[in-house]
Amino acid sequence: MAPKYVAIQDDLLRRIAAAEFRAGRPLPPQRELSEAYGVSLMTLRQALRALEDEGVVEQVAGKGTFVRAHRVPYPAAGLGSIVDDLAVQGIAMTTVVLRAEVVAAPTRLDADRVLEVERVRLVGSSPVVHQVSRIPGEIGTALLDADFRSKSLYHLLTERCGRVPARATEKLSPIAVTADLAPLLGVELGCLCLRSTRMTYDRQGHPLVDDEATLVSDRMEVTIERETASQGFRYLVR
Repeated sequence: MAPKYVAIQDDLLRRIAAAEFRAGRPLPPQRELSEAYGVSLMTLRQALRALEDEGVVEQVAGKGTFVRAHRVPYPAAGLGSIVDDLAVQGIAMTTVVLRAEVVAAPTRLDADRVLEVERVRLVGSSPVVHQVSRIPGEIGTALLDADFRSKSLYHLLTERCGRVPARATEKLSPIAVTADLAPLLGVELGCLCLRSTRMTYDRQGHPLVDDEATLVSDRMEVTIERETASQGFRYLVR
């Protein structure tokens, strides 16, 4: 069993990531926290020191323990949705659906019309991702009435359309935020973000989802997990 301070460290990290405790603001007093967790001050201070070593909090003499600006950790592995990936870490993400409509738009999909789903993802009250997912029209029309706010697109494709995502290719590149995205993400125009473009294929190799996501780079930290002979990478130098 892990030491008590580790469990407290993990729980404080979860609460900070969920914006219960905000960057630049102090945590509750140590005695209040130790009583809430039912541990001694010594055990609580071990947890705080561990968080300080990770750069999550800082101790300010005479003032308390303050939350530092931090990034939500996002492990990019497998084909799970970003909501599912963060949920495994105990980080709750809220989805705001801006629109879901069938449109005629140029995409990398082999389709004249597509279902286009536009969403903003938030951790706490902070927008961290803007995402547009496009699905071929003949599949997408079956999802027009779906609840994209609470259900994963991949789960919906499997359950309602019988199309199982099997593999994906993804490219990450830096971009400057445009005028239409800046207010949605709550950042300054021209702010540097990370753009993910992903094409997901079904078991037969047919394109299934053309996905474009913009991640606020000072609020998200992407970790890519690699395994021998299981993941391929190409590097393009410009």
